[in-house]
Amino acid sequence: MRRTKKKSGSLLSLFFLLVFAFVGAFPGFADEYALIYGTVFRPTGHAMAGAEVLLQPEGGKVQKSRSSPRGEFTFRVPAKPLRYTVTVKAAGFKTESKPVSVQADERVDVTFLLENEK
Repeated sequence: MRRTKKKSGSLLSLFFLLVFAFVGAFPGFADEYALIYGTVFRPTGHAMAGAEVLLQPEGGKVQKSRSSPRGEFTFRVPAKPLRYTVTVKAAGFKTESKPVSVQADERVDVTFLLENEK
């Protein structure tokens, strides 16, 4: 009768070793973050796809994005107290900006209802 050794203990140890090595190799991987989440709407109340969205932290570099087909956008930012300005631009519509404050690892929502240019 043959006996087979179970390797599950050593495989589990190897798994945890790899996970800790990965987290150690990428120190920012486990950092906390906040989300600035928003939606852009047309004057009719329908979502606006493809609007240019700019995120400007106080004294920092501008990040750019585009609204999704559902008019949504998201920015991942550090989870520390900081003020931002979110600006939305779209052809044929007035540019709109709003201030946003992040305090910790949270989700901050902002909504834009763009007006037609006259």
